[in-house]
Amino acid sequence: MSGSRLIVTQQKTLAWYIGWGIVVLVALAVSYVAGRYFSAAERQEAIKRADFLQEELKKFQSAYQQVNEDLVMQTQSAKVDNQSSQQLVETVKRLQSVQNKLESELRFYRNIMAPELDKQGLTIAEFDIIEDSEKNSPRFKLVLTQAGKQEQFLKGNVDLKLKGKLAGVDKVYSFKELGTFQAKHFQFQFRYFQNIEGELSLPEGFIAEEVVIKARTHGLRKNQTAEKQVNWNS
Repeated sequence: MSGSRLIVTQQKTLAWYIGWGIVVLVALAVSYVAGRYFSAAERQEAIKRADFLQEELKKFQSAYQQVNEDLVMQTQSAKVDNQSSQQLVETVKRLQSVQNKLESELRFYRNIMAPELDKQGLTIAEFDIIEDSEKNSPRFKLVLTQAGKQEQFLKGNVDLKLKGKLAGVDKVYSFKELGTFQAKHFQFQFRYFQNIEGELSLPEGFIAEEVVIKARTHGLRKNQTAEKQVNWNS
């Protein structure tokens, strides 16, 4: 038995196994208790953090609500201010329009009662165009007066022509062609003043530029003529 070896092992007693078993159980118990402790601590910390965030959220929600209410109030206030300003502007425009109309009428009657020294007899006092933005049917108003001494009635007729361009070509239309007029619509007979007015129907694509007005009396011992040119957009 020259190649054989003898191996001696120490046989562990039952007490040794029990001891190690107790050590392992203790270690497991310590780990479990420590885990529960740290888990509870983390949970408490998480609860505190959640409570803090909840309080912050309430603060932000309150601040947001306040800002939103302020914004609504400011918006409403701005609307009211804007409406008031707009109403004020409209009122001023309306009053200015009334004032301009009254001033125009005042000048008109002053010219009749006390005309300029160089004006005598038949006079073209005013000519206005009122355009309609929705349709191509403007209205016109011509005012004829007798300047100076109104000792006689003036009778006659007036010829109105409209100059402009149609498709880039110069065109001239008589007002009689631009509406449902009759000859009597352009006749006058007055001592102080007379209005001649109506509605025009312009050709499609026509660009109006100028109105030429010529009024003539007839039946007088010395007939009179009044002429005037008015820019369409003046």
